[in-house]
Amino acid sequence: MLVSMFIAYYVVAAIYVIIHLFLRRKGTVLRLLILLSCPFIGLFLIYAMQKKVYSKDELPDWLLRREQYDDMVLKTPDIEEETNIIPFNDALILNDNKTKRKMLIDLLKGEFLQRVDALELALQSDDSETSHYAATAVQQAKSDLLKNMRRIEGMLASKNDLALLESYRDLIKDYTKIEFLDERTRRRYTHKYIQTIDRLLEHAPSSDAANYLEKIEAALYLAEYHLALETAEQFLTLFPGEEEAYFALMNVHYKMKNKTEFQRMIDQLRSTDIKLSPNKLNLLRFWLQGEEYEK
Repeated sequence: MLVSMFIAYYVVAAIYVIIHLFLRRKGTVLRLLILLSCPFIGLFLIYAMQKKVYSKDELPDWLLRREQYDDMVLKTPDIEEETNIIPFNDALILNDNKTKRKMLIDLLKGEFLQRVDALELALQSDDSETSHYAATAVQQAKSDLLKNMRRIEGMLASKNDLALLESYRDLIKDYTKIEFLDERTRRRYTHKYIQTIDRLLEHAPSSDAANYLEKIEAALYLAEYHLALETAEQFLTLFPGEEEAYFALMNVHYKMKNKTEFQRMIDQLRSTDIKLSPNKLNLLRFWLQGEEYEK
């Protein structure tokens, strides 16, 4: 019987301390020591310490804190403000399900294909409605992209228009980034992507450096290293004053483990007047550390 009374006492004491910690009251450690050292009597001592007379116009601290907390919870989230303060992907994780859905719907109203990473995160959401919205949007996007690609393919069959080729290139890129594509389909469309870029480069070889970068990246994805190397060399020949051209070629040599050529490109870059951006400087340091580690 006595043991049961002590167990009940310490259970009550533990609940009291937990509540005290949750309400962030001062003197929690002192109260805990009193409860532990003075079983049963400690309850009366704590009561005497805590007893306080409130006037009619004064609200207790715990109620004031609760009112402030309730105001924050019941306040309608400002989606635009939240997404400006923290990254959209983090907002999808941190917010409640209702807010996640609202944010996702707002995203889907805009250029959501530019935020495929956010869609993939939404697909993995533990909220079934959020993941359903994302899956439906992805499927609809796939259908729309395929429809537009077929339309432009028909137009390109009769004329090799530069604007059409650029539109077709962008559609393929969006399609290859989207979720639910099997590896075989993704690789097939990546080949189409490279072919479209080649047609654009035939029109204007030195008009857009981004085409070279995109072709190199696509070739590396397909593990077609010789194509990536050839494209990177062409890129550097046409854009000898661009740091991107040097780093594109260094990246290919790094992936191919061509250590001699990689070092030669570093020496060639050093001989130029190009001032490296912070991002490229960090990338170069990363590569060099990798080289040192392999040694």
